[in-house]
Amino acid sequence: MDTDGNMQEVTFNPAVSVNGNKSAHEVSGVNYCYIEIDTMVFRPATYVLNGKIYTQSIKLTPGSYTLNKFLMMNDNGTPDDYSDDVIILATPMAGSDYAAFVNQPAGFSFAVGHLRKSNVDIEVVLFTPSDYDKFGFDFDVLPATTIREQRFTGLILPKNPADYANSLYMNQSTGLQNEMPAIFSIDVFRNGRFVKSVTNEDQLGETYVSVTYPDGDNTVDEYRFDLNVYLRTGLTFGYKHIKTWEFVDDEMIPAESDSLVHFVLSECGSTGSDLEIGPYMNLPESCNFTIKSGWAPGSLGAYFDGDLGDIPIGYSIGNGLYSAWCGTDSVSININHTYQMDVYNSLTPSVLPAYTRDASRWNAINWLFNNLSNYSSPSWGEIQGAVWKILNDWDGISHTNVPNADGITDAMVSDALSHIDFKPECGQKAAAVLVPKGTNRDAISPKLQVVFIMVNI
Repeated sequence: MDTDGNMQEVTFNPAVSVNGNKSAHEVSGVNYCYIEIDTMVFRPATYVLNGKIYTQSIKLTPGSYTLNKFLMMNDNGTPDDYSDDVIILATPMAGSDYAAFVNQPAGFSFAVGHLRKSNVDIEVVLFTPSDYDKFGFDFDVLPATTIREQRFTGLILPKNPADYANSLYMNQSTGLQNEMPAIFSIDVFRNGRFVKSVTNEDQLGETYVSVTYPDGDNTVDEYRFDLNVYLRTGLTFGYKHIKTWEFVDDEMIPAESDSLVHFVLSECGSTGSDLEIGPYMNLPESCNFTIKSGWAPGSLGAYFDGDLGDIPIGYSIGNGLYSAWCGTDSVSININHTYQMDVYNSLTPSVLPAYTRDASRWNAINWLFNNLSNYSSPSWGEIQGAVWKILNDWDGISHTNVPNADGITDAMVSDALSHIDFKPECGQKAAAVLVPKGTNRDAISPKLQVVFIMVNI
């Protein structure tokens, strides 16, 4: 840099880029720009002339400079306090996801000449805080934001450690064990938008996962953390969505005394641990499902026969007929029509669509089907009626060939609802829940009957 010349005026001329299409126009709410040049920071005010945005000039000595960061800011009504300011537009940094939206991402060089004013053209993109990383920014670029952190660690308890031969768990320092540190990831969503995924896979699960995320000081931010654990999936291995936590602003997921959120995932029934998620069932992501003719009852003694198809080998369920039950008494489903269905484990209900996510009701269902021997030869209709009452608050009035609720039905319901904390043990059963493929997890009403089958753990 030449430091011998006189200071020269430099202005910046931002043009808004929308997916690579530039538009030089006024953007509402911009008061000034935050500009990092080499190791210097400038905050020139903005103004509009003939419909085009300009910055007030800054002064630099003639020479070559690197523009590291360019942000267009709203001062939130407090021009003398930068702590609550908000980014409106920004120039993506070189190498970032959004760098392709501009011809010249931040990190470029420009020259300031002698005895003349310099004008630097620059492109900016509309900014949302949840996309900070797509601009190549760290959290500290977000004014009026508190950076929060939560840490996670977990264990998996395989039914048979040998089932994990040739998986990543085999490379852990202790090898395959009855209890192994979980390899997992946390997907972070803020206000409904994906932010990032954090994993301990590179450390083979032998470290905790630290999740840092921005919490706007002047906004209500809703968060969703999805826990995905590396597990058996069919005959191979992959990540399965096991649990979802949802919270707002500065709420925190309950942690242990070591400040870590712990979880335990067993493959063989309940461990009795308060930290337990699951147990895990090796279920396919989806399958084809057809209700066969001849229902209420079906040939297997349930409400209907469910014909499952398109399931690869290696899962806890396979292709063929299953005793199937209906979870919603007021929504229809067609006979002899093949549906594509997503398959869920009722023991991990936080991942189910909202309209059938109630953990206590699924726990009651699982208790009932593991304790039918408590009742004197209950009929298929009495069982189906109990299911409707537990899952769907059925009024007990006969329809679709299910008889009126009777004393046995009511006894089953009462007993089941007194066991809403039930977790099946190894050798018992749990429901696999089928809903239409692609159902949004926030859906509050079903478009098709919820159906389920019972699976051995």
